[in-house]
Amino acid sequence: MAKLIQVVIAVLVLYVGWCVAQPFILKYKVTKAVENIAQYATIHSEDETIREFDNRVKQDLGAKLDTTKTTKDGTRGGLHLEKDEDTKQVNATFVYFDELKIFGQKVKDFEFVIYKEAAKVDKMF
Repeated sequence: MAKLIQVVIAVLVLYVGWCVAQPFILKYKVTKAVENIAQYATIHSEDETIREFDNRVKQDLGAKLDTTKTTKDGTRGGLHLEKDEDTKQVNATFVYFDELKIFGQKVKDFEFVIYKEAAKVDKMF
């Protein structure tokens, strides 16, 4: 009986650990996507870049991420680009919202802000 209780406790600890890690694993994946899209934006227009970002998010992350969700106070998430046409440098900011759920109950809301910079790189040899 004691072994069964230990196994149940171990499974619960693993489950809770996995639930706590989920928002941060998603943040890591989104950070990589924003880095790539910032580089993409150095040679493409803002509209093309936003469409490409939405497509990549849908392909890579599926329905885990809403790129346009708003919060209760009206704050809008999404990708915001600032491009310097002279230097071809891009500042990409992506704001998104996530939540921590354990056993289907929301425990905490998160607002993640990812900021990345990229500059146009010519061929490197």
